[in-house]
Amino acid sequence: MRDRAGFTGPIGALLLAGGLVGALLLIVAEFTTLFEVHTASSPGPIRSVGTGAHHSYAMAVIAVAVGVFAIGAWRNGSRPALLAVGVLGIVSLLIALVGDLPDAHAQNVLIGSPTTHLQLANATPSAGLYMETAGAALLIITCVSSFILLGPPRPVSGLTTAPPDG
Repeated sequence: MRDRAGFTGPIGALLLAGGLVGALLLIVAEFTTLFEVHTASSPGPIRSVGTGAHHSYAMAVIAVAVGVFAIGAWRNGSRPALLAVGVLGIVSLLIALVGDLPDAHAQNVLIGSPTTHLQLANATPSAGLYMETAGAALLIITCVSSFILLGPPRPVSGLTTAPPDG
C-alpha cells in the first residue's frame, strides 16, 4: 500500500478550515428559522418555517458528507475528494436558491383556516437562508481556490511512458 502525503501548509489549512466551517454553517442553518410569514394586521410574524423542515434536513446530510470529504482530501491529498466538496457546495447552493429562496420571498399569499378568514401574507427571509447560502458559497470558494493554489497534479513517480512502436 502506497503512503500518500496529504495537503499540508496553508493550502491544507484553507481546505480543512473552509470545508469544516462551510459544513458547520449548513448544520447550524438546519436548526434556525428559514422565513417568517407576516400579515398587515399582525404586529409580529404569524408563522415561522424552520430551514431543516423545509427541505427534510438535506443540508445536514450534505454537511456530514462534506466533513468526511474535506478531512479525506486534507489527510490523503485526494483531489477527487476536494472536487466532491465543491460539487456538494453547488448542490447546497441549488437547494438554497431554487428550493428555499422562492418560498422565503413569497408575496401576497392567501393564508387562513376553516375557523378564520383568509388574509394576504408576505414571507420574509430569516437567518437560516443566509447561513445555508453562506455555507454553500464557502464550500465552492474553498474548492476552487484550493485547486487554483494546488496547480496541476504531479505525475505519479515510477511510471514511464514508452514511445509508440513504429
